[in-house]
Amino acid sequence: MSYLLDYLYQYFDEVFYKEFYRDVFPVGSFEQKGVFEKGKYNGILVEVTNEKLNSGKPRVLRHTITDDLEKLDEVVSRDNFCLMSPISYAGKTRDSSMARELYALTFDLDGLISTDKSPYSGIKELFWQIENTDYRIPKPTYVVSSGTGLHLYYVFEKPIPLFENVLEQLEVYKRKLTWFLWHDSISTLHDKIQYEPVCQGFRVVGTITKTGERVRAFKTGPKVTMEYMNSYYPDEFQVKEFTYKSDLTLYQAKEKYPEWYQERIIEKKPKNTWIFNRRVYDRWLQRIQTEYSVGHRYWCVWVLAVTAMKCGVSLDELERDAFGLIERFNKDENPFTKEDVLAALEGYDSAWFTYPVEKMAYRSDIPIEKNKRNGRKQEQHIKIMNAIRDIEHPNGSWINKNGAPTKQSIVQKWRSEHPEGKKADCIRDTGLDKKTVYKWWLKK
Repeated sequence: MSYLLDYLYQYFDEVFYKEFYRDVFPVGSFEQKGVFEKGKYNGILVEVTNEKLNSGKPRVLRHTITDDLEKLDEVVSRDNFCLMSPISYAGKTRDSSMARELYALTFDLDGLISTDKSPYSGIKELFWQIENTDYRIPKPTYVVSSGTGLHLYYVFEKPIPLFENVLEQLEVYKRKLTWFLWHDSISTLHDKIQYEPVCQGFRVVGTITKTGERVRAFKTGPKVTMEYMNSYYPDEFQVKEFTYKSDLTLYQAKEKYPEWYQERIIEKKPKNTWIFNRRVYDRWLQRIQTEYSVGHRYWCVWVLAVTAMKCGVSLDELERDAFGLIERFNKDENPFTKEDVLAALEGYDSAWFTYPVEKMAYRSDIPIEKNKRNGRKQEQHIKIMNAIRDIEHPNGSWINKNGAPTKQSIVQKWRSEHPEGKKADCIRDTGLDKKTVYKWWLKK
């Protein structure tokens, strides 16, 4: 038994997987099996099996979790890697654009401090800070032993609808609390913090861990409210523009956010973004096979997933390529596992469409050049590209006869599409200068 499990058994009661998920997803949270219910959604569980495809890669299954939670019994009975997020989804795609309600805010915590003299040092410090309100760590509802680390679940009394503006606020909040959880008095990895998105999937309670044990959950506190979570942080990190599920129906959301409803619910459009050429994905796959470093393997695959989304590469192809990297990455002493790949594939999400190239390079520790001209001077490069354009569009169909959009029109269009948006969001999404956005913010 690990020292983390030993500590948790000493102070808290274990909750078995079915009871745990029933508490996270109360009766009525999902559709009944085989019955379509308007306004009801389902959970999605991803399982990596030991079965090999013809390509030699493992078969990946996606299970729909209905209100009876019966599918959990099936997956727990097998020794496979399984991930699920405490979120309900419309359809069968685990994409943030299809996320509907957040039932718990969950945090990963690795590298807890442990020494021969004090094996419980990190976990004891964690709970000491939780119990002392002078610190910035709220009390979690559950702490889950994931094998080598912990997952902290803050289960909401009522789920929170994941409208786009709410999700953006939650991302800011989660980043702040993650920083406190990975403090140097708790984790040895405080200088390598893993900031994960709100929709991140976590190893399913009751299934197998990296070490061959089972994921175990322990009840550590009551359910929470967003008001309680906000009370730990100043205004700039709080989630203010939110409502609970019972207070805002999908119809009301349609009335309040008509543009968002039309584009994201009816038309199922992702956020606006530049779409990359397929060759960008192929090139990146080649590069990470030779340029990866041990401490950045996860992020190399994560960036591969983001690039696949941007390039229109299918999830099936991405999975084949990503799992195919395991053997190469395992030439080093520190193993890279199927679990690591599955976690990194969370990057295949439209939420990351606008993720900057500079940050992708920083995460992977591999330089990514922008606007590469293959050594040509700018004037020569422009002539070549113009010639290619005229060959592909001989009738001048590339021309925007209405002229290029003005900066004022770009700001006004963004505001019409994001009525609740802030200036900082507009600057980030449009790439315009801060002064430009401020200049045209209130002008009609």
